[in-house]
Amino acid sequence: MQELPTSGSGFSFSPIEESNLLRTVSAIEGEGGAMSEKKSREQRRMLQVRDQMAELAAMNGLKVSKAISDSLLPTPNTMDHLPARDESKIDRSKGGYSNVQETVVRMNFGRFTPAIERWEKVIDRKAPDPTKPDGKEGTHRLSSNFTEWMMGLPDGWITDIGLDRKEELRACGNGVVPQQAALALRILLERKESK
Repeated sequence: MQELPTSGSGFSFSPIEESNLLRTVSAIEGEGGAMSEKKSREQRRMLQVRDQMAELAAMNGLKVSKAISDSLLPTPNTMDHLPARDESKIDRSKGGYSNVQETVVRMNFGRFTPAIERWEKVIDRKAPDPTKPDGKEGTHRLSSNFTEWMMGLPDGWITDIGLDRKEELRACGNGVVPQQAALALRILLERKESK
């Protein structure tokens, strides 16, 4: 697979504060459960993408594990008291709006938005939802499609070959970002040629 090309201006993006960057995907993303960033740091555990995305899912009003919800302050929603309605019966022309429980819209990436948008431009592909409701009782967990996207791999490169979620996350975590590998090889070849 060839790396995706980046132009010279691809490296002229303004810097993003480190706390607003996503962690590097690790091979153990599919092992165990996620916890909030704060809890992870308190326990001196390596912060992982799954922790960041679990917190992001909670921020977006998606169902998360009790461990995550207990470690975060709830975000109130003016429509939380309303029961979920049938989406097809909401008349938008009369000002009818649905709440987060009824309609999932593009994920709000919060503090990670600049990093997400920058990578979307570099690889010319929108970010998939970072979580999926495939955890215990429908809780949201880190999506292997998102880690595949983070690695700059073509859509389905790892996620459409018949692996289970744990294997897909391990493959992404053990993989190399093609753009980084190509740059490393170019640098090595230039050094070799200059000798």
